[in-house]
Amino acid sequence: MARPQHGLGSELLCALTSGDEARVEELLTGQGDGHSRADGLVTISVQVDATTTGAAAPAPPPRQGEGSSGLLGLTSGGSTALHVVASRGHAGLARRVCELAPSLVATRDGCLDTPLHRAAKAGHKEVAACLLSAMRAGGADADAALRARNRLGATALYEAVRNGHAETVDLLATEAPELAAVTSDDGVSPLYLAAMTGSAEMVRALLRRSPDGTPSRASSAGPEGRTALHAAAAKSKEIVQEILEWKQGPALLSKADSFGKTPLHYAVSHRQHDVISLLLHAEASLAHVSDNEGLFPLHVAAMMGNIRDVVELVERCPDYAELVDCRGRNFLHCAIEHGRKNVVRFICRNDRFAVLLNSMDYEGNTPLHLAVKYGHPRMVSSLLQTIGVEIGITNRDGLTAADLAYSHLEPGLQYFLNPRVVVKKCFYWIRAPVTLGAGGDHVHLHSRMSNTAPATDEDPKDINGITATTTIASVLIATVTFAAAFTVPGGYVADDHPRAGTAVLARRFAFRAFVASDAMAFLCSIVATCFLVYGGAVQVPRGQRLLYQRSASVFLPPAAQLMVAAFAFGIHAVLGEANRWLVTLVYVLALGAVLLCFPGIWARFYLGKAIWRRAGWRGLVNVHRHPESLHEFFWLFITSFLFKNLVRSLFAVLISVAFVVSIALSIALPEY
Repeated sequence: MARPQHGLGSELLCALTSGDEARVEELLTGQGDGHSRADGLVTISVQVDATTTGAAAPAPPPRQGEGSSGLLGLTSGGSTALHVVASRGHAGLARRVCELAPSLVATRDGCLDTPLHRAAKAGHKEVAACLLSAMRAGGADADAALRARNRLGATALYEAVRNGHAETVDLLATEAPELAAVTSDDGVSPLYLAAMTGSAEMVRALLRRSPDGTPSRASSAGPEGRTALHAAAAKSKEIVQEILEWKQGPALLSKADSFGKTPLHYAVSHRQHDVISLLLHAEASLAHVSDNEGLFPLHVAAMMGNIRDVVELVERCPDYAELVDCRGRNFLHCAIEHGRKNVVRFICRNDRFAVLLNSMDYEGNTPLHLAVKYGHPRMVSSLLQTIGVEIGITNRDGLTAADLAYSHLEPGLQYFLNPRVVVKKCFYWIRAPVTLGAGGDHVHLHSRMSNTAPATDEDPKDINGITATTTIASVLIATVTFAAAFTVPGGYVADDHPRAGTAVLARRFAFRAFVASDAMAFLCSIVATCFLVYGGAVQVPRGQRLLYQRSASVFLPPAAQLMVAAFAFGIHAVLGEANRWLVTLVYVLALGAVLLCFPGIWARFYLGKAIWRRAGWRGLVNVHRHPESLHEFFWLFITSFLFKNLVRSLFAVLISVAFVVSIALSIALPEY
């Protein structure tokens, strides 16, 4: 229940806050002589529910003594005069208040903070030293006051560490080393907190030996079973060295947290290579300790994509091929599962790791199976480029890697850069073996890939939804290029001049290039629009609709590229030779747009080497046997890797060459 308490006078509170020692003495002397200073006093209530905080309620203010009655009041937050001066760093006033009212040293405020808590939070070393001296002089209650915890369950030392005041930490650890052994209510020690913040100075202060040579009694406890070495391993080598030089430090090397992770796991997961070397030098067996999921530090290094750490750990683990997790996966499996292309490429290029290439997990999946399952085209390419990788191995379900790729193949139009689509096509081009239960022979698969499969029921809304945005883009390009053709840059020759009505800049190379690119952009967009119209008609058979849509997707990107080129050539024609550097800048920006905004130009060339290694030139042109007809040869070739990539890059190459020629002509033949 709330109990009214005497409040600090407003004048005295102002003097304490500002640190005016003379004014404080004057006010205290005046009160001691019996002069009334009731004005400014406030009556406040402080209530602490000890049942909900688990801590003792703040002690009531001590009884007034002679000459100190004005210091015994409380502020509205439950702070005493000593709390006020301690939080503001007034060491002289703190010393004087301790002399006049020594019992205030152990008094707590509404947050259960002692004045020492306040000084530690603010990092006032001199005030903390004064309070420590007063506590030591307090007798039997000194230890209880020193070890007092606030509402957050923290001691004064813990608060100094939390707020990063290294000098105050050094003072408290030296004068009251027993505080380093006191943890918070959450079981977190000051040493763990200092290591987690990455402060080697605070860690060093907490682990310093006492003057008589006794080792530090600091606790290393942290949350979830972690120790200070776990936290240090994720930060820096310097802190790890400090802890290992501590008497209890070496015993922390093999301690695992509640997840089974040792400090080495944390060093690897935070890419602390120097710490990894230090820990392995101190205890080499840590490399063979797995966590609760069976993950060894080598697995973690592969999952993080750090090749340097992988090499370091492999050197420590000659039996690396036998280190598997709870699912039977080695570190190559883990690298693939977490999308670490650099690790997979490194392993594929190193003959030392050949034993890993076809290893199976407990479900029978090889690294190639997982690369296909998770849709990683570049990893599939790296594995297929390695001849030692077998592509016909079946997993526990009897499926090859190609089976997994084809199992995701759905009818209809698909985005050609979809990773799963890229993987499917790669296996199709190399004619990877499939099982009978996965979809039939290659002839059937080819019919599915070339969209010539028999018609099936399909919701027309699916097709209309796919083609809607494409149609808008195609019509927009056609409209813009049509308008540009009749509003040519530079205008027309006047009627009273020879060649009236013709373009003024008609003889300039830039203008001719503008007309050519604009015309081709218009024609490509018109053709794409026509195909999209037929492809969206429900009356057209499904197989033909898909063919029209795929054909439109071939014509639309060149139309957009040529429109960008027409814009650049038009700018050149208008600016002329007086702005050569500006024209060059426009060409560079336009070329960047052509190359970067159309990823189909360059995105899949990395597959070429894998196809060449597995199927040679036949795989590149998609002709693995003698075609039975010209129609079959035509369909095989236009769906080949070589044709698709040449077509997508053709206009980009032509535009790049035209830009270079235009710039060269503007320099060599300014009048051309």
